[in-house]
Amino acid sequence: MDNTVIPYQDTSDSSENDIDESSSEDEHSQLLSNNIGVLYNKFNTGDDQFMNMESKQEYLKSRNELFTPEISKIRILVDSKNITHTTTSHDTSNYTVELNGDDNNNSTAGFGNYENVIGIRLIKAIVANSFYRVNVNNNIINFMYGGSPKQATLTPGAYTFSDLATEIITQMNVKIDGSDPFTITTDSSTLKYTIEADDVFYFQKSNSWRLLGLFNMDEPETLAHTTRNLHNVVDHSIHFVDLVIPEIPYIACKHNMSSKHIIDRIPLDKPSGDMVSYINTSDSFMNYFYPIKLSKLTIQLYEDTNNDFYDCQNADNSFEFEIALFNK
Repeated sequence: MDNTVIPYQDTSDSSENDIDESSSEDEHSQLLSNNIGVLYNKFNTGDDQFMNMESKQEYLKSRNELFTPEISKIRILVDSKNITHTTTSHDTSNYTVELNGDDNNNSTAGFGNYENVIGIRLIKAIVANSFYRVNVNNNIINFMYGGSPKQATLTPGAYTFSDLATEIITQMNVKIDGSDPFTITTDSSTLKYTIEADDVFYFQKSNSWRLLGLFNMDEPETLAHTTRNLHNVVDHSIHFVDLVIPEIPYIACKHNMSSKHIIDRIPLDKPSGDMVSYINTSDSFMNYFYPIKLSKLTIQLYEDTNNDFYDCQNADNSFEFEIALFNK
């Protein structure tokens, strides 16, 4: 930007300092300085250019875009590692970050309460893919045997296909008065189970249906047999987790069948026990909402099947968010 000053002109002797009228009207002929602080007087009277011929409208446009925008965006990092750990209530799938700090929960030097927040989106997430494939969210087997309801509980942990079959039969037999009526056959090529018993049985609604290879969580009584070929592939995986933040208005969230305030869905596309690094590669689209004061963020991770908090064995996670602020 070339901002210039009109040079000093001595007009005491009109004969020697006669300036051609046409050239005096030519503003470009008088731009002889790089002094950015000097303007024509007509700037103050509403004319449209600075002394260097820059449009005032262009200047205002640049200033507003760079220094006084109507909407500004900042990025913040939150994580579970800086939350106060307690033996009774620490849960890295359900915790709250106080943005202005809380001695009983978390300290902060880089945040503060954010005024006039009108939008948020997830930029990056780092979460653990749980090493346990049997956990408190999928370890209950409800079944009917000989006309009586039974409930078996699997021990949480990491299992192979065949090891899990042994655990299923062991725990089901525990519930049949000490006898061992159940046996199981594994097919390592199809990854399916076949279960046999001394009396008719069928499975009732329980959260372990995917581990067993059932078609649905609940089975009709008409399926009661002494032999059950479980026709679905055993699924030990958790495919994704939903990131939920209750403080964010629903209009800015991904609408869903459970009406949770879902900010994003994070695929667990790494082997069990690994850390998953998810980057939001979508465009900068952001649904805006009426301005709110944001003083805390509650981070909730839900697993993909049973509407329960994701059981990550308290492995730490981290999130990067972009927040939009309304400046008027």
